[in-house]
Amino acid sequence: MSLRDLLSFNLFLQLTDGLVSYQSFVLGAVEANPVVAAAIVKWGMVWGLAYNKILACLLLLLIFALRDSSRSLTHRALSVTASVYACTTIVCLWQLFR
Repeated sequence: MSLRDLLSFNLFLQLTDGLVSYQSFVLGAVEANPVVAAAIVKWGMVWGLAYNKILACLLLLLIFALRDSSRSLTHRALSVTASVYACTTIVCLWQLFR
């Protein structure tokens, strides 16, 4: 998988995670991440979630921008973040539908 594909997949996972999180909150779930929870308390559910997802996307873009310094490190970083968010999204969906 190319670095551009990994970046696109990571951005897609951020969008998916945001939508799944929003749906979970609507159904009564609470945020486990204290940083995200604080943003939601301060700015409301939509803006707090959007703030954190936009920040995550900007950090992914920063990792991608540094690809010329260390291509293998960039590949590993994007692979790890994709793996973590894919697993998290799958677990959240499983919890929602069981």
